[in-house]
Amino acid sequence: MKKSYNHILQVAISLGQLYGTAVYFVTSLLDGDNFAASAYYYNAYFIFANGWWILIPTIIVIRSWKKICSACQVQEQKKAKAR
Repeated sequence: MKKSYNHILQVAISLGQLYGTAVYFVTSLLDGDNFAASAYYYNAYFIFANGWWILIPTIIVIRSWKKICSACQVQEQKKAKAR
């Protein structure tokens, strides 16, 4: 299902997810980051498991941004040909 607003929604939702993840990390750091029981728990849970919440939305934003930019370039080329 390809809608004209598909990539705009993906960017908006992914940026919201990145914002929420940033708030999660910053608040835990401001609280002193004292919830980690051990170094293993900290790396396995806090970094690795939550890292996916940064990696996947970032990939989606980059992919969608490229699609939006290429669509804008095509539109500009069509306008230039029409002149």
